[in-house]
Amino acid sequence: MKKLLLACIVISCVSASHASPIARIYQQGMIAVREGNVIAAEAAFNEVLRLQPGHANARYQLAELKQNQGSIAARARAKKLSESVIGQIDFSKTEFSDAIAALGMLVEEETAGKFAPNFMIQDPSHQLATREVTLQVKHVPAKALLEMLLKQVGAVARYEQHAIIIRPVATTGQ
Repeated sequence: MKKLLLACIVISCVSASHASPIARIYQQGMIAVREGNVIAAEAAFNEVLRLQPGHANARYQLAELKQNQGSIAARARAKKLSESVIGQIDFSKTEFSDAIAALGMLVEEETAGKFAPNFMIQDPSHQLATREVTLQVKHVPAKALLEMLLKQVGAVARYEQHAIIIRPVATTGQ
C-alpha cells in the first residue's frame, strides 16, 4: 500500500513538472485574473487559443473577462492599495477630505508614481469632507488606513476600475 501511494505521488509530481505549455499558459491567465491583471489574462487566453483553437476553457475565460473586466480591474486596485505600506500617518483632528488627499499622495509616493488610488468622494450633502479624523499609526497597508478613516466618518468605499468611490453609509429611517 505504501509503495502504491509513493508511486502515485511520484507520478503526480512528474506530471505536474511536465505540464503542457498550453496548460501553463492557461494557468498564467487564471493567475492574472485572480490578480486583476486584465491585459495579461487576455493575452494568455488568446495565446492558448492560438495554440489550440478549440480550447473551450480559454474561450470561456475570455468571454468572462470581457464581461467582467471592470470588476476584475477593481480587484487589482484593491490589491495594489493593500500592497502599499505607508510608513507613518499622523492625523490629529484633520478634515476627512485632507486626510484622503494626503493618503492618496502617500500611496503615489510609496509606489514611485506607478499607482494612484484616485479617491472620489460622492457626498451630495457635503458632510463627509469636513468631518474630522484622528489617526496615528506606523507601517500599515494603505487599504487598512483607508478603512480606519472610513470607519471614523461613517463611510464606505467601492473599488472601481479607475477610482475608489467613497460614500456615506446609508442610514435607515430618515
